[in-house]
Amino acid sequence: MDGLCRNGRLREAFQLFEEMVSRDHIVPDPLTYNVLINGFCREGKPDHARNVIEFMKSNGCYPNVYNYSALVNGLCKIGKLDDAKWVLAEMKNAGLTPDAVTYTSLISYLCTNGQVGEGIQLLEEMKENKIQADTVTFNVILGGLCREGRFEDALDMLEKLPQQGVYLNKGSYRIVLNSLTQKGELKRAKELLGLMLSRGFLPHYATSNDFLVCLCKGGMVDDAARALFDLVEMGFQPGLETWDVLIGLICRDRKLLYVFELLDELVVTDT
Repeated sequence: MDGLCRNGRLREAFQLFEEMVSRDHIVPDPLTYNVLINGFCREGKPDHARNVIEFMKSNGCYPNVYNYSALVNGLCKIGKLDDAKWVLAEMKNAGLTPDAVTYTSLISYLCTNGQVGEGIQLLEEMKENKIQADTVTFNVILGGLCREGRFEDALDMLEKLPQQGVYLNKGSYRIVLNSLTQKGELKRAKELLGLMLSRGFLPHYATSNDFLVCLCKGGMVDDAARALFDLVEMGFQPGLETWDVLIGLICRDRKLLYVFELLDELVVTDT
């Protein structure tokens, strides 16, 4: 059944399921049902998956967290948020506590569709239920906050979450730094770069170059030079365009000492 479902042959999988029940009198368990639920959701047919759950209940097999989680995920993928919320409520009414996968599916959909506030409420609900959100969940929320221009909230999360024992990866910081750079929020981006480097995370190579060029073009040459020093210490090598822009502006301002110091630093790092 699982092989047929994974190959999109849902009709054959369901026929096999019916044979198992009616001909061989094998009573399916929640794991068996989940094969069909996942199969229908994978094919964008969560309504059929919903029917499987109703069939389960009518035959004395009560759905578990994984059955409901698969259905919630399938509904979110095709944009049926209200239905997904209804399934979440049904889970709770059945005495089941949604797992991290269920919450993450809903949070991801909400944040991607401009409803990050509701996503954060679900995150708080996870905390109340003592369910540990993973890095993927936090990155989804950080991305949602940045899309809504809520940079202060995103930066506050980056600052405080590690102090609360939450692990963030380099992607967490890069999501926010990329957005700040693209939106021209250079002062905030400069502060975030300092935080990243202090925690041992290096920005993406392209983002580092873009950020340095933006600082230069925004009249923040001194900040660009200092940022480049810090990045070089972490092993970063600036691109040719970045180097041209930065050195050109420094020379124009007659701050040649910066040029010699940068050259010395780069040569030492390269050797």
